[in-house]
Amino acid sequence: MSFLISTASSLGNYGLSCLLPASLRALEHLAAGARTTRSISTAQRASTGLAFSSCSAPAAAAAHRAWRRLPPFTRGFSASVCSSVAADASLSDVIAQVQSCVATSNKETGVLSQLADCAMNRAGELSPDQIRNLTVSFAQLGYFNTQFKSIMADAIIEKLEQFDPAVLADTAWAFGEAQYYDYDLMSTLLPYLKSNIQKFDASGMAKMLWTFARFGYQDETLMDMMHDIALKLQANCNSKSLAEVVYAMAQLGWADSRLHSLVAEYAMDNIQDFDSQGLAKLAFGLAAVGYDDTALYTAITQAATAQLEGMSPADVSMILWACGEQGHLCDKFMSAVADQYMPANMEYFSPQQLQIAVKAWNKLGFSSPAVAAAAVRLSEVLPHLAPDFPDGIAAAAAMQP
Repeated sequence: MSFLISTASSLGNYGLSCLLPASLRALEHLAAGARTTRSISTAQRASTGLAFSSCSAPAAAAAHRAWRRLPPFTRGFSASVCSSVAADASLSDVIAQVQSCVATSNKETGVLSQLADCAMNRAGELSPDQIRNLTVSFAQLGYFNTQFKSIMADAIIEKLEQFDPAVLADTAWAFGEAQYYDYDLMSTLLPYLKSNIQKFDASGMAKMLWTFARFGYQDETLMDMMHDIALKLQANCNSKSLAEVVYAMAQLGWADSRLHSLVAEYAMDNIQDFDSQGLAKLAFGLAAVGYDDTALYTAITQAATAQLEGMSPADVSMILWACGEQGHLCDKFMSAVADQYMPANMEYFSPQQLQIAVKAWNKLGFSSPAVAAAAVRLSEVLPHLAPDFPDGIAAAAAMQP
């Protein structure tokens, strides 16, 4: 079967017309046995250029467009799998089953694949809310199917004007969370965002920016929106949205004095409203674009010290990195991390997170027995770091899931 698919892919549409009867007979044979087939194997996706994580944007886009010339075959293939779930299941039933998997943390690949196949075969019938519910649920489950994402991207583009801004922001977030880069979708979302930015609240705008940042999508149009973004945040600001926007802009490499002033003013007055992840993203974002405010960093680290017991190693390592980059010793926070947090949680630090922490302490000249122990532990896990593991801002960005 894999030979037929590979051969058909190489021959193009004419090859498909020739091999389709044989392919269907092979599928009938497979369906009679154990149901172990998937829509397209991982190996074949890679061979057709669908492994976007390892492709450049132009290459990924080209491969993506080439793959889209094969919808009748791939969607017909998934239909045979869908029939084993429930041939007469409504789209509402399929979505309810997916959401039930989220509620019960059911990540069984076979079940999720069948549900995704059912949704793909009826993608044209999906409403914007249903597209959002499906993509967000699958992203929450960690189920990433490139064919599903591609078909959903087509559906989003086709129905873009029907999307409520909040629903579109959630859907874009799902693509970013899945790290599925779709050039056509990103190119369509950007002008839509520019034309409709006043319709997005701060939270929705933060999700849209985060999605572009997740893919490293750079465009002058995004920069042109900076003034509108600052005004939107000023009129409708909250701790979570502010932290997300600052974090996204840092990943995009943006620096804007209006945003910095807004951040400093709001954060200083409302630092108690930031949770641990918000504090980490705020500190990281400001440091990444070179914004230095001693009073603000003091406030951030004081708030982080109060929340330290419940913080994740990722959040702690990001704040340490930010302090190291800006040269802020913040002694109480450093001592609390080294003497209290690290001894109890060092085993939960990934090699990358541990490297960031040790480098930050070294930059600041901070030493203690716990720091020495962390350095010893780092020397033990260094072989587990990839030779090309990024340093600096890229390393800190890699800490956020």
